[in-house]
Amino acid sequence: MEEPFIPVTRTARQALIQHLLATESISSQHELRERLQEEGIRVTQATLSRDLDDLGAYKAKAPDGRQVYKVEPDGPQTAAPSVLERWGIEVLQSVQQAGNQLVLRTPPGAAQLLALGIDRARIDGILGSIAGDDTVLVIARDEAAASAFRASLRDLK
Repeated sequence: MEEPFIPVTRTARQALIQHLLATESISSQHELRERLQEEGIRVTQATLSRDLDDLGAYKAKAPDGRQVYKVEPDGPQTAAPSVLERWGIEVLQSVQQAGNQLVLRTPPGAAQLLALGIDRARIDGILGSIAGDDTVLVIARDEAAASAFRASLRDLK
């Protein structure tokens, strides 16, 4: 009998990936997929690649000389700006400002990806974001911070 598929949230899956990479020597995506499957989580290669990118995973030399995946213990802080840039380029359709708030429009289903990039980037003056299906509300400390962030989004290429 095949083992049951256990649905898991993206956040929980990424937390498990981060734990596995921090505690084990995993040198390939295939090996990581097998470990996740042992934990009852099935993912496609594309999903796993996105998860590794979101987590800021990189390869480093292990004491035994192998190249293994590593993640920073506090999360992908060094990779966060590139995640925001990637999602901003790919999904941002429009930006409107209302005082210290920005309303960002995306294609349906993409708002959470963009909000994740914004929140992880920890941009000075940006307090946080709230995502729906195709809209992200960004709340800034003040109107000047909102204007500066709006300008930085406009400059994404």
